[in-house]
Amino acid sequence: MNYKLIKTSHIIKFFFIFLISTFITACESKSGSATDKDTLTASAKTAARDTLTYAFKAAYSSDITVPGNPLVAREVLNIWKMFESNQIEAMKPYFADTVKYDDAGGMHFYGTSAELLAYAGKDISNLDSLRFDISTWQCAHLNDKNEDWVNIWSAERRYPKNGKPDTTLIQENWKVKDGKVIYFNQYKAKMRN
Repeated sequence: MNYKLIKTSHIIKFFFIFLISTFITACESKSGSATDKDTLTASAKTAARDTLTYAFKAAYSSDITVPGNPLVAREVLNIWKMFESNQIEAMKPYFADTVKYDDAGGMHFYGTSAELLAYAGKDISNLDSLRFDISTWQCAHLNDKNEDWVNIWSAERRYPKNGKPDTTLIQENWKVKDGKVIYFNQYKAKMRN
């Protein structure tokens, strides 16, 4: 019995030390003089390059730094939160003047951000509510194309004004250039019961 007490005591001490060191590290990283962008740019430049040879060649790019700029991921997640809470007009500053969108149903949109937001507003107007349960996201920088991408995996729960609620698994890829979304696409799968 004493052995279990000692073992538990060591685990608690280790956890407490880990928690304190994590807190100190977090505080130190926020107190530095460099801005978020400076820090992220510096870390992207020092990322290791992939020098392996693969059996396939990527049609678009395989020269990727992961993680990319987390500020870009935060921007895209803000858009998701605004869509979820029906704040369509608040999304406008996040989009470039012209946007491309390919949805999971095969629809291809190419037009102004105002037209895209009108389409989004019409989509959400038929719902009582919408909820995203995000599983994970990843930000990546394509070095050879100098592009920032955010990939998001989520369950989308739609509660229509008329009809039955529906849950779908979705995966989206967002391309951001100069701080503005210029393209995104979507893939969907139905949940199994």
